[in-house]
Amino acid sequence: MKRDVLVEDGWILEPPGDAEFGVVMGWFPDAHSVDIWGGPGFRFPFTRDSFLEDCKVEIMSSYCLRTPGGEIAAFGQYYVRQGRAHLARLISNPGLRRQGAARRLIEMIIRSASRAGNYAEASLFVYRDNAPACACYFSLGFSVQDYPDDAKMKDECFFLTRPIEIE
Repeated sequence: MKRDVLVEDGWILEPPGDAEFGVVMGWFPDAHSVDIWGGPGFRFPFTRDSFLEDCKVEIMSSYCLRTPGGEIAAFGQYYVRQGRAHLARLISNPGLRRQGAARRLIEMIIRSASRAGNYAEASLFVYRDNAPACACYFSLGFSVQDYPDDAKMKDECFFLTRPIEIE
C-alpha cells in the first residue's frame, strides 16, 4: 500500500519504523488498554513480533504523527473495508492527550487515504463506552450507521462513517 509522508504546520505523518513501534508499545500499561485499542484478539503482554503481527502491518497502512518538535504524538492505521477508508488502532501519546493530536492524526490519515484511493467515506469502529474517543469522532463529523452484518461486537461498538472531502 502506498504510504505518503504528509507535513502540515510542522506536524509530520509518516510510516513508523522499529523505533516508533517501540514507543507506541510503551503506551499500553495493561491488557484492558490494549483491548480498547486493538480489539479482543490483540495479545498482551506482547513482544515486538507479536505486536507487529497483531497490528497486521503487512496489510494495513500504518502511521505515526510527529509534533513539530519531533515527538511521537499518535499512531493509527487504515485499510479498505466495504469500499471505505477504514480507520483502525488510533491512539495518541498519553502524555499529549487532549491537545489535538488525535484530531490531527485522523484528518491526516484520511487525507493520505484519499490520495491513495478514491474513497467517498471513512469509517471506524469504537467501543460505545469510550466516551473521549466517541466525542472526538463525532466532532470530526463521524455519525453512527447501521452495523455491518459481517462485523463482530455489535452490542459493544458503534460503526461510524463520515464523508471524505475531495482535495
